[in-house]
Amino acid sequence: RRVATSTLNGVACSANSNCITVTVNDLTPGSIAADQTICSGGDPAAFTSVAATGSGTITYQWQSSTTGCNGTFSNIAGATLATYDVPSGLTVTTSYRRVATSTLNGVACSANSNCITVTVNDLTPGSIAADQTICSGGDPVAFTSTTAGTGGGTISYRWESAVSPFSTWNTISGANLYVYDVPNGLTMTTRYRRITRSLLNSVTCESAPTSEIEVTVSSPATIANAGVDQNICGTSGQLAGNTAI
Repeated sequence: RRVATSTLNGVACSANSNCITVTVNDLTPGSIAADQTICSGGDPAAFTSVAATGSGTITYQWQSSTTGCNGTFSNIAGATLATYDVPSGLTVTTSYRRVATSTLNGVACSANSNCITVTVNDLTPGSIAADQTICSGGDPVAFTSTTAGTGGGTISYRWESAVSPFSTWNTISGANLYVYDVPNGLTMTTRYRRITRSLLNSVTCESAPTSEIEVTVSSPATIANAGVDQNICGTSGQLAGNTAI
């Protein structure tokens, strides 16, 4: 309010104006949780929320950024609830925050929550070589790794094998290096492939398999029956028998 004073002949007279109020819309944005790690194309767990508080009507807008918490954020269409569940299929590490808005007496005040990040562990399988042919029971040449697998964490490998009709793949026990040497004694044509594994933030992800390589086992030729034993007579250095030779 304002106090007006009029002084006349040493006498002061005062009167108060009307009273006006400045209302402060005190907004706290609440918080969201939590950081997580997923495999590429996976489905992040739905975020949890502590609700915002304010003197007016609270609304929300979720935002995302692929350039980190200090990067540029964009609104996520339709994401206007207190919580948010990222759709399955995320392939890029993405940060999220929630903007809370409190509208009071036609005035909107906004504040950002903390930022959380979904880290995507994106793997590549690399490549292996090469097809070869061996005799039954032979020893294949050790496979080579032409390109190593890559990923965001600690890399390891898993090898698989399959025999005809090559529809069922089985993990090879103990084969966890980037190269593999098939033991001596292979008797069946067998295909092999390698899968890259990556451990990041206690989450293990696996890549798609490499291209398959095949070790073809060549069986010995079958020898036809040569017939039966027979006796012959020899004269003048020539052989004679029931059948002319």
